[in-house]
This record gives sequence, C-alpha cells and structure tokens, in this order.
Amino acid sequence: MIASAHASAGGAAASSGLPQFEPSVFGSQIFWTVVSFFLLMALLKKYVLPAIVNILDSRASRIAEDLQKAESARKEGERLLVNYQGQMVAARQMAAQTLEEARQDAIRHREAALEELNKELAKKKNAALVEIEQAKNKAMEEVRGAAVELSMLVAEKLIVKAINAEDANRMVQEAVKQLGEGGQASLH
Repeated sequence: MIASAHASAGGAAASSGLPQFEPSVFGSQIFWTVVSFFLLMALLKKYVLPAIVNILDSRASRIAEDLQKAESARKEGERLLVNYQGQMVAARQMAAQTLEEARQDAIRHREAALEELNKELAKKKNAALVEIEQAKNKAMEEVRGAAVELSMLVAEKLIVKAINAEDANRMVQEAVKQLGEGGQASLH
C-alpha cells in the first residue's frame, strides 16, 4: 500500500511536471545543489563576510572606545569627587575657624564692655561717695552752726535773767522754735 501510494505520488509528480520529485534527476539535482551551495558560500566569503567582519570590527572598536571613555570619565569623576570632598573638608574647617574667631572676638568685646562698665560704675560710685561726704560735711556744719546758735541763745537767755527750771525749759523751747524758724529759712 505504501509502495502503491509512492508510485501514485511519483506518477502524479511526473504527470504534474515537478522535476524535483522525478527519481531520474535526483543525481543532477544533488550535484547542482552542492555546486550552488559552494558557489554561494564562496561569494558570501568573498563579499558578504568581509563586510560583516568590518561592521563587527568597527562596532567592537566603537564599543572598546566607549568603554575607554566611560572608564576615563569614571576616573575623572572619582578625582573630582575626591577634590570636592577635600574642598568640603577645607570649607568646614574654615567655617569652624571663622566661628571660633567670631566667638573669641565676641568674648573680647564683652569683656571690654564689662571693664568699661565697671570703670564707669566706679567713677559714678566715687562721685556719689564724694557728693555724700560733701552733703554730710555740709549737714554737720549746719548742725554745728545750729548747735552754736542754740547754745548762744540759751546762754543769752540765762545771762539776762536768773531763771528757775520751769523758765529754763520754756526758754529752751522758745529758742528751738526760733532756731527752727530761722534755720529753715537759712537752709532754704
């Protein structure tokens, strides 16, 4: 049955005009297929393969060049990063130094201001003490003057008449009253 199917297919192929299925031409078909294959391979090797190799070589060189550029860019980036970090450390140190100088300057200004304030307060204190001493001396002079005046009034009254104790008290009170009126007027 297979042989009859093959024979009917072969008969159909021969009758349909397809020479590739004709067993009598298989040998020449194989020969020309092999020749065509090797001829195609020779043409590919001579014309197409060098072009493909050139394209691949140029692509490989471009990739190698890009990798080299990327590597140099990475190294440059690392160098710039190290440089930047160094600048940041230097800037931080400079900022810390400036801050410390400003703090020291502020301390010096504060101490100078306190010293100036203490000097000014000492001057005012001394001036106030001098003024108090002068006022005290003036008051003492006024009290001495008032005491002398009172003593003179009392002595005057005692000399003018002989008095008893009641008269002496009354005269002292009158003298103090006169002195108070006269002393207040002289004080003002």
